[in-house]
Amino acid sequence: MTSVSAPDKTAALQCKVITDVAEWQQLAGVWDSLLLASPDHTPWQGFDFLNAWWTHLGGKMPLRIVVVERNAVPCLIMPLQISEWTGIPGFPVRLLEPVSMIMDVNRPRLALGPFDPEAYRCALDAIWQRKREWDLIRLDEKPWEDPEVLLLRTFAQEHDCVLRQTFSHLVPYLDLRQTWPGFLQTKSQKMRKNLKAARKKLESIGPVELRSYRSNAAEIERGFDIFLDLHSRSWKQKRKVEHSKSPQQRAFFAQWLRTMAQRQSCCILVLFCNGEPAAATIAFTGGDVYYSAQIVHDAKFAACSPGTLLESLEFEQLMTERRYARYEFLGSFLNNKMRWSDTATHSSIVLMFRRSIRTFLMDAYYHALKPYLRPTFLKIVERLSRKKNATSPAQQAG
Repeated sequence: MTSVSAPDKTAALQCKVITDVAEWQQLAGVWDSLLLASPDHTPWQGFDFLNAWWTHLGGKMPLRIVVVERNAVPCLIMPLQISEWTGIPGFPVRLLEPVSMIMDVNRPRLALGPFDPEAYRCALDAIWQRKREWDLIRLDEKPWEDPEVLLLRTFAQEHDCVLRQTFSHLVPYLDLRQTWPGFLQTKSQKMRKNLKAARKKLESIGPVELRSYRSNAAEIERGFDIFLDLHSRSWKQKRKVEHSKSPQQRAFFAQWLRTMAQRQSCCILVLFCNGEPAAATIAFTGGDVYYSAQIVHDAKFAACSPGTLLESLEFEQLMTERRYARYEFLGSFLNNKMRWSDTATHSSIVLMFRRSIRTFLMDAYYHALKPYLRPTFLKIVERLSRKKNATSPAQQAG
């Protein structure tokens, strides 16, 4: 891996835009070094992750990798793609955004490399020269005062563009630098009681055991096979999410998992009941952060809350081992995550768009029409639900 030295501010900057996958591969040597030099980076912006995602899921979109160099050495990379929003028939909007889909990557950065406003300006100027290729720039899961957003806001003002920054969702996290008994005492009596009840229900079926798969790639592979088998017997299989979404989705995740296993940067925990897998989690690590990526349980054990019990055992193990300082739940606000933690990052979605009929309609849809219609839609759903619940079985049959 090529190291990244401190930027020479006196050197002239040059910029190029890569549109070919083969040329993108040539950046492998410097990519992750620039990532590690980036503020608030995560494993989801690494070369192996994005390359695997593009290979299996993103190859049909136009690729735009913006590379800024000093003395012929890359000092900043913007890994971008052009996707299309078709929310309003007949008025497609072209989105310039970080490589990968919003739900497949966590807190994407606009650029990789040390924060250098001059290099950002050089890259944004190159993007602006190709403005006929895109209608708006989209970033999701950005902190409100993120330096990238502030730079983009200034750039938008200078080029008569509109910049919208609105709340996206909460990203909960947990401080692992505490003891498990002390942490558990901060939870409600009801939660502590429920954890005991969950364990008691499982133990009534058979012995309960937590197994960890993390020491080598072969062990991770065994753990992943168990995870996929559990997935096939979970509610996620029926709803076609995560690994059941498509064969391409599963192949992409499996490739990245193998890469992280080789780096010893992932862990699979499986909760067994009477020798049978009941629930499992997959996590990735980066520095002193433990990222909880996926959790699944066998539907037949649902009444025993095996997922909740597994999470508690995971926290206990991490707080005892003290390998990591922070547990990231990832994803948007969910009650089953926030019940464990009252701390979260408030993330935003940022849209910078050129003025046009297409972007005007998209802006009106997202910031005027959709917020107005959503409460009305929820009221209709609630009314229909109450009506259905009030209907007798005989009337439903009729």
